[in-house]
Amino acid sequence: MKVKRILAITCLIMSTAMTSIAANEVNSNMAGGITMKVSDSDMVTTSGKVVPKQTAGRKILGEFAPTFAHLNDDVLFGEVWSRDLELPAKQRSIITITALVSQGLTGDALKAHLQMGKQNGITKDEIVEILTHIAFYAGWPKVWATFPIAQDVWSDQ
Repeated sequence: MKVKRILAITCLIMSTAMTSIAANEVNSNMAGGITMKVSDSDMVTTSGKVVPKQTAGRKILGEFAPTFAHLNDDVLFGEVWSRDLELPAKQRSIITITALVSQGLTGDALKAHLQMGKQNGITKDEIVEILTHIAFYAGWPKVWATFPIAQDVWSDQ
């Protein structure tokens, strides 16, 4: 049992280290082995996809709570959300939306995650089905309050 735990911790540490290394430079086999420099405004997912870095924490709380902003931008949205080989971004969005709705958090964070979910491939029909499904588990009023926000986010469809 201890060996499995040590192996799991080692894998986690190596994965985090590799994600950090990849954030600075990516060796892309698909591009003929060309090394691609990534700018300070981009990050690299575990699958090698280059995406914009999250900066909301620094913009909103940077001077007031710099450590919190760092954890938000670099750890949560940098390291955790970039692990798309381990769990695709669309699934992460579904889980996050479900968690926020379940807590009754229908403010800016939910709207931002609904928008991110749409960018990550959640369709209008899927969000309607997701919300309908979780209404029975999270609470009808919480989902009822979420539908206008989702309607606004998917209003172009």
